[in-house]
Amino acid sequence: MAMFNIEDVLQLKDREEVRHVTRRHVLTMFPPLLLSLVLIVVPFFLMFPLFAWGIIGVALFIVAVFSGIGVALRTLLLWDADILIVTNLRLVDVDQRGIFARTVSEAPLESVQDVSWSRNGIVQTIFRMGDLKVQTAGATANIEAKAIPRVEVVHELINEMRQGPAAKSAEVATPSAGAPKTAFEAGDKAEKIRIICAMLEKYPEEELGRIETILKARERAAVADAFLEQDEKPGL
Repeated sequence: MAMFNIEDVLQLKDREEVRHVTRRHVLTMFPPLLLSLVLIVVPFFLMFPLFAWGIIGVALFIVAVFSGIGVALRTLLLWDADILIVTNLRLVDVDQRGIFARTVSEAPLESVQDVSWSRNGIVQTIFRMGDLKVQTAGATANIEAKAIPRVEVVHELINEMRQGPAAKSAEVATPSAGAPKTAFEAGDKAEKIRIICAMLEKYPEEELGRIETILKARERAAVADAFLEQDEKPGL
C-alpha cells in the first residue's frame, strides 16, 4: 500500500481523469538502501567487541542500527512521494526533496510546447529508465522527471494527450475562418470513430447504457425496414 496520497496534492477538476502516475525507478533506491543494510547488519557482527567497550560501545551500536532504519524509511518515503501525474487536462510534478520539503509544479496540457526524453549509460539502457523534460510556455514552470521507468511510454502518452482526439474535437467545435478541414469535415470515417470513442470514454456507465439501448433499437428498426422492403418487391 502506498504511503503517499494523491489527493494531498491533486484535486480533480470537472471531467478530469488521472491517466498515469509514475515514480523514479526502484533501482534508484539501491545505494541508500544498501547503506541502510550495512548500518543495521554490521553492528550485529561487531556486537561483542562493541559491548566490551562499555556504554560507549552500546551507544555506537544503538546509533548505527537506528541510523540504518532511519535511512531506509526516509528512502522509501521520498521515493513514494516523488511522482509525476498525467491527467487528461494537465501535468502535476511532485518533487519530494525531504520529509518536510515538497514542491508541486503544474502545467496545463495546452501550455506544453515540447516533450523530450533521454537515456544515458548502460544502467538506464538495460533497465529501460530515462529522464523526461517538458518545456512549457509563458510563466508556467518547466517539468523534469529523472530516472523514471519506460520513459518513452510516458513521453508518448503526454504527446497523445496534447495532440490527440481532444484537440481535434475542439477544432471541430470551433473552426476558424480559412482553416484546413478537420477529420469530421473531410469525411474521414476512421478518424470520426476514433474521436467519438474518445468522447464516450468520459461518459458514466449509466449514460453509456442509454446510448447502447438507442443504438440497438435503431439496428432492430433498420433490420425490420429491410425485411419489409424485400417483402414488398414484386415476384417474391
